[in-house]
Amino acid sequence: MFSATLNNGAENVSPAPMTTRGRRRQRPLSSDNSVQQPKAKRQRLPLNDQTFANPSVPPETYEVKSTKASMVEVKQDGIEASPISKQELSFRSKKARPSERFNKGDGSTLLSTNIAFDVRKLPALPDRLKLDATSRQHGSADSSTGYALSLSHTHAIVWPYATSTQSPESFTFTLPYPSKHSTDPLPLGALVPSSAASAEPGLVIVMPTSGKVTYWESIASATTLDFMQQQRNGIEGSITGMFSGETVIQIIHAESAAGFILAFSSGRMAYLSVRDTHGRPKISTQFLRTNLGPTSSGFFGSIRHALSHAANQGDIAAIRSERSSKQGECTVVAVTSKGQLHSWRVHRGGHHDLLTDVDARNAILGAVQQVDEINARLPSESLKILDFCFVPRGLDQKHNEMNQLLPSPESEDQQHLLLLVSLSNKQTWRYTLVEIVLSTGTSSGNPVDIGMVRPISAYSTPPDAHALAKPRLYLPRPNIIAFLVFDHAAVVASIARIPDSPDSQILEDNHLLPASFEDVVDLRTDPTLEIVGSGIEEPSTQGFGAGEGKTPRIRTKNPALILLVRGAGTLRIAITDVERFASEKPPEVTAKTKLEQAVFFGVKEDNPLVFDVQHGHRFTDAEYAAAALELSQEILTSTGKQFSSLAARVDTNVKERMQYLEKIMLQIKSLRVNLDRVTKWQLLWNAEKLHVANVIWHKHEDFTHMRPVTSKKSIIAEIVEFIRSEEKSEPNPAKGEVDELRHWFIRDVDRMEIFIAWAYEVIKHNSRANLDQESLTRLIFEAAEIYNSAIRDAFTFRTKNLDLYGLGGERLQHGILASDYTGLPTPWTCHPFIANNVKRQVELSTEWVKQHWTAENEGQNVLIKKTRELLPQMTEVYLTVIQELSRSYRASEDPKIAEDGEKYEKIYKQDCHDKVVLLAQTENWEAGITIAENHESLPALAEILTREIDGIRHQLETPGLSPEQTERLESKMTAKENQVREYFETYGKDFAFPFYEYLFTTFGVDALLEYDGDKKYKTMYLRTKPELAKVSWINDIIGEEDIDHAADTLLDLGLTREQQVWNKKIELSLGKLARMAESSRPSSKTSMSIQDASVNGITEDAQVEVIDKQLAIIGVQDDLYNTQIRPVISVALEGEELSVVQETFALKIPKKYKILSQIFDDALRRLLNHEALDPLTLIDLLTLITLPPETREHMPDQFFSALRVAYNGLSGAERVQAERLIWRRCFLREDWTQLNNTTLKNDNDIVEILGQTDLFQFYCTLYANQQSGGDKNEYRRLSPSEAAGVYTEHLDKRFETMEKSYREKVLEAMRWEDNLLLKHVEKHRLEQWAKETRKYAEEAVDQQYDETTATGAALGSPRSGSARKQSKAFEGMNGQNGTH
Repeated sequence: MFSATLNNGAENVSPAPMTTRGRRRQRPLSSDNSVQQPKAKRQRLPLNDQTFANPSVPPETYEVKSTKASMVEVKQDGIEASPISKQELSFRSKKARPSERFNKGDGSTLLSTNIAFDVRKLPALPDRLKLDATSRQHGSADSSTGYALSLSHTHAIVWPYATSTQSPESFTFTLPYPSKHSTDPLPLGALVPSSAASAEPGLVIVMPTSGKVTYWESIASATTLDFMQQQRNGIEGSITGMFSGETVIQIIHAESAAGFILAFSSGRMAYLSVRDTHGRPKISTQFLRTNLGPTSSGFFGSIRHALSHAANQGDIAAIRSERSSKQGECTVVAVTSKGQLHSWRVHRGGHHDLLTDVDARNAILGAVQQVDEINARLPSESLKILDFCFVPRGLDQKHNEMNQLLPSPESEDQQHLLLLVSLSNKQTWRYTLVEIVLSTGTSSGNPVDIGMVRPISAYSTPPDAHALAKPRLYLPRPNIIAFLVFDHAAVVASIARIPDSPDSQILEDNHLLPASFEDVVDLRTDPTLEIVGSGIEEPSTQGFGAGEGKTPRIRTKNPALILLVRGAGTLRIAITDVERFASEKPPEVTAKTKLEQAVFFGVKEDNPLVFDVQHGHRFTDAEYAAAALELSQEILTSTGKQFSSLAARVDTNVKERMQYLEKIMLQIKSLRVNLDRVTKWQLLWNAEKLHVANVIWHKHEDFTHMRPVTSKKSIIAEIVEFIRSEEKSEPNPAKGEVDELRHWFIRDVDRMEIFIAWAYEVIKHNSRANLDQESLTRLIFEAAEIYNSAIRDAFTFRTKNLDLYGLGGERLQHGILASDYTGLPTPWTCHPFIANNVKRQVELSTEWVKQHWTAENEGQNVLIKKTRELLPQMTEVYLTVIQELSRSYRASEDPKIAEDGEKYEKIYKQDCHDKVVLLAQTENWEAGITIAENHESLPALAEILTREIDGIRHQLETPGLSPEQTERLESKMTAKENQVREYFETYGKDFAFPFYEYLFTTFGVDALLEYDGDKKYKTMYLRTKPELAKVSWINDIIGEEDIDHAADTLLDLGLTREQQVWNKKIELSLGKLARMAESSRPSSKTSMSIQDASVNGITEDAQVEVIDKQLAIIGVQDDLYNTQIRPVISVALEGEELSVVQETFALKIPKKYKILSQIFDDALRRLLNHEALDPLTLIDLLTLITLPPETREHMPDQFFSALRVAYNGLSGAERVQAERLIWRRCFLREDWTQLNNTTLKNDNDIVEILGQTDLFQFYCTLYANQQSGGDKNEYRRLSPSEAAGVYTEHLDKRFETMEKSYREKVLEAMRWEDNLLLKHVEKHRLEQWAKETRKYAEEAVDQQYDETTATGAALGSPRSGSARKQSKAFEGMNGQNGTH
């Protein structure tokens, strides 16, 4: 569409005849929303038939038509003739003053912004251009006049581009000599600065191929003159001296020289004047002297020579002019693409002087390749000059020091230029800005001085050879920012000087340029979108170069670039603060700024800009990740200039922010950024919070609508008030922020976990404040709604958006990660506050429903019912939250957090049962079953089903039921029982075991044994429950008829687990009996082979032997209790039994070693409680007890009994140690000090004393047992020295788990016993006395046997007192030596 320097292109329209227009109606006065237009001269107009005709064209459009008749209506090349419009306005409306017309920014649309610049779409665009967005057209924007120019093959359109009116006052000129072919170059045109007689600019149009020139002195007067039919609309002429095939390729204004400079395809240049020497409009041309084109100036000159000459030097890349300080002069510079530079001084009227003609290619190439390594690798022959501009002069010292450029030359004979250079190969394009100072040919020294060389790294796209506009370079004042314009992009590049610092000094010493600001504004990939023209706006400066005292129409504080974009309109890229680029902290392009642009402006469908094009340096994935997180947080908190603290509709505000979050991920994907897993989850969690905020806001509106007029404050509003100030941002009333609720949803969504957790706290506070019951019911219902909908919707949102956030490979279960929480922060949905308060809310809601199920208030009852319906969903939400929390915490590397995770896991498993079963209290049976299955809580599933069936059974027992009711309940119960059987098949023992457990604990053994819905798992359950061994034995007999397993069950119970001695004796006896009965059954014998029978027989014998040994130990314990303990406690007072027994049987032990008394007392207490004592405890009891003389004869010797217990209950080293302990304590029962003192004692006295010792009785019993042969055990006789040392270093296994202090006390007592024994051995000849005692004991037994044999009667009494003891012992042995 738009540019002074254009490519060829065409649209062929036949010329239309110029016609007059009717009188225009008076335009309305300017209003607040439109800009006033400048006043037009009042002229007296004749009235005619058309004066009051109704206009058919909008009042702000003025069309100037040619009066020539068209040659043909339609051209053969396809360019159609322009239609003739109807009569238009007769008068123009009042115009605004020039200073008021162009208010920058009024009505513009922000398309993009960052820390450095804004991109806005200006509203003003003629309707014709809006409707025609596909034709070939180009143009330019002139900030000095405030107008933009658009040229097509048939029309020129001029309009004030900066006005705030969407359909501005525009001027359409029908070209008198339109293009003949669609392949012809587009017409060239330029705006002529306004003269003193007119406030509007003029217009000059040049047809490139024919050389026809049309000039309008003023665009405003052209329409007036056309209307008045006073003369033709423009001065027409043509360029004389054009070669055949030669075309005009560029036109520029010659500044103060009052003309234009034309460039031709042959390389020639000409001066175009539109006024004669008297200032009257007149077209004339004069070719400049130059060696760029052919020497022949004739009309039929050699075009072949012209083209070959241009090929050597390169075609003209650009021509530019610079205003001179002298009136009527300007400097013109032309640059070819190969690096040839020419400069002239042009005077008014076309007189000119050649200043410089120099080939700067090698100097430019050397400088570019020296500075930039990338350029150094590119082929030298690819060097091309694309465009250049003059470096503005006359800046103050402050701004001169802010850029990297050379000081501005003092002489006007030197031209200060900035070139846009490119080097390329097939893969790479590299653009570079090169500063040169061009000196005149008479100047001494090098005619070309190279200054700054500034590579462009942000843009490397090759220029389009078919673009409507060539690349352009602009350097607006104050020479800090350069603009590069391409067909689909514009580059903003800083050439500011970085303030001196150590880092900048190092870079300078190493000939390295510091990193400067660069950014690219890209257009969407759309065939209709193309930059077809451009211009700049720059701050006005005083002094040289300010422009002949005229103030530009567009005033600006910072430079800006104007882009004319076909298919979009006029765009302005305005620098925010140009001086900041030269500050210590200049603007910087970051991943966040690029992401912000894409997010906030890429969501707009009508935005012509695109933000996912990668240019030059690419940010790292880590930088994008940090930027995405930071931006996501800002969106949640509405911080940043894109957000407002006011939202008339909160839901709209939240939805917009949700679109921004979604755009972050879409942009990340389009850039192919590989975010880390943690970042992806954090971004998704942020999006969940915003989604939940939208859900909660809609709930708030629903709650408000449901509430009575007198109570419109929902729990959501109360939550915001209750949240502590440090956990939310406070609104600022001074800024009008008075709505705390809306403020929270705008600023504090990132703290959603705090908000949700506070719902329960609000209820708790109001309950303590004695809020009425109805209001509490409503709060409880609203809290249940929040917990259910918010968290559930968060999980749903998470599941649906996994792919968007790059988490499609993650496996979710109920909306939470099934595993692999390693490295992830704790998800917000399972914050401990939420987990705790959802649990409390479930419990509170359940209890409230139970208490108020029959509430009298109908409205309250409705809320109770709704709350009851929400309980299952809320329960499942709670279980999912606590499960997610436990998984997250257990994956933590912090041991403390991991430990808490294990605690939460236990809570989850417990509440999977408790909270699901709790649903049964509100009769949510089916929901409870579903939740139990979802969370694999089979115990809860079993309990709910059992309770529901039991409830139906109770209903069936209700009197007065109708047959229909009974049938319905029975059918329902049958269905539930069938459902239980199905679960048996589906889940097996995982369901069956909890089912039977609940059945047994709730309804007892009878219900368990009588249940007939299953047989397999009931038996399996009972056999795996040791504590139910007795029930299992019954089931084996009755249900399974498995006597063998019943025997095994009883024996296992009696041998290993039974604690009561009587029960143990019965169980072992019955087990032995059942085993013997099973083995003797004929069916069992015939079904076995001989080998199997032999093996089973050996096994049976071994098992019977074990049983016999256990029964023998029980027999010893029974003897002790029945013969010694029972007689004593039978006469004791109730409750005093233990103390009486202790006094009667306690051994005298020094207080220092009272630990032995404690061991004895503990064993004695257990004996009184009929516990089955383990062998070591029973041995302690037998060896520490003191039996009274009157009862001790009723049982075998206590030490022999202890020895029997050791041989029947112990084995290996453990039995050896126990034997030594028994003998040591037997040796210590006598005072060997007195026994060893035989002074004044005869032999009979000594024998009498020995016969009364426990050791003598022990030896007698052992020998008698040996002689009788009734006991298969071969009991050893240990000497005192063999008994010494036992348990002095290590204790038996009973004391392994006890505290160290306790074990030390026991060891000390053992050492005391041992020391006492050794003392008797060393000082009282215990070894010899033991031998003597044994000898006399065995002699006594032999004598007793001899007398019994001789008399053939009952045993008589020995001759001494000891003989009576021997006789009793022997008699006892004959009665007790067998097994029980």
